[in-house]
Amino acid sequence: MVHIIPLFTDQRRPGDAAPGAAPAGPLDPYWQEVAAHYERRMAQQQAFDTEIAARRLDGEIASAEADVAANAPADGEGLHHAMYGEVDPHTGRVVLKGRFDTLFDNFLMQAPPELRAGLASRKPALREAGSMRMAMRQLQRRAQYEQDQLATAQAEELDMIAKSDPDDHAAFDASRHAGLDLIAKMNLDPESRLQAEADWRESTATARVEALIARDPRGALELLRGGIAQQAQPGGGQTFKNDRGQDDGS
Repeated sequence: MVHIIPLFTDQRRPGDAAPGAAPAGPLDPYWQEVAAHYERRMAQQQAFDTEIAARRLDGEIASAEADVAANAPADGEGLHHAMYGEVDPHTGRVVLKGRFDTLFDNFLMQAPPELRAGLASRKPALREAGSMRMAMRQLQRRAQYEQDQLATAQAEELDMIAKSDPDDHAAFDASRHAGLDLIAKMNLDPESRLQAEADWRESTATARVEALIARDPRGALELLRGGIAQQAQPGGGQTFKNDRGQDDGS
């Protein structure tokens, strides 16, 4: 750290004279200005050095956060507490230390003594910002985990639909409801939940049609044509034919 070479103004300060000597008089205006300038320059220098040290601290915190995130489980469980511990919301007292506390305290011990007070005063703000950052990171990790698990489960259900008898309505409904039940347990906002459910219904319907096509291409084509004809009827009503090919009025 750069230091300013002090001017010898202290030789003119009261109380600095040799023992038994007459007390020195007050500094004249010139030396008072020199001393004030020196104090301002030292404060400016200390502020600069504190900011540089704080930047190094920020880098170490970012590195520690990345390391904690890399070693956290897939669902992000415990990610926030591992880094920032736990603080009593009523008293602000740290009740569970995290990696942040160890890192910060070690950094402070290694900093020059004149910078420690300035760095220590930043700890609450650094903890608050970092705690919010890691909490959001944990939530995002959890959301991604749920999406990944949903995709895996849905792929399994779609595979079952593709391999099962397309006329087995019970099996189809079971697979479709399994996906819907899993979506219902996810942490989704209402709009996202409705979209996920709609996408899943469409995916299961497509898988069933593909199974029908694979088993009986001609029958599937007739079924699709019949569906198009039903949608084109006035009023959008549906008609179903009995075994004699007549409308049953349903």
